[in-house]
Amino acid sequence: MKNLKDILYKTSIEAIKGSTDLSISKIEFDSRKIASGDVFVAIKGTISDGHQYIEKCIERGAIAIICEVFPENIHEDITYIQVDNSHKALAFMAANYYDNPSQKLKLVGVTGTNGKTTVATLLYSMFEDAGYQA
Repeated sequence: MKNLKDILYKTSIEAIKGSTDLSISKIEFDSRKIASGDVFVAIKGTISDGHQYIEKCIERGAIAIICEVFPENIHEDITYIQVDNSHKALAFMAANYYDNPSQKLKLVGVTGTNGKTTVATLLYSMFEDAGYQA
């Protein structure tokens, strides 16, 4: 379990209604997967708008809602956090929730017109021989 205020680090917040000092189970953007203690991130998609499912998520046990627009019906026991962009907020929150796993990666890129496969294969062999996981 993580604390909501900790996973909001680097998230561009416009307004908060409620407490961010909450222990959360997980972050979810699929309303069908919400369980008790979860944070729901309402994302506007091309087919549907996650903001339409906020009430359903609260009924399923969500304790915090991340949204671009506050809903009309505000529950006193739910924390609402308004952000400029839900997609970006979800990216920062997921990175924080999982302890920023991308910071532990070491990447090598190969670009060019010819020889990319050969160079990538040679690098793979060299890294494996040196004891690195490639």
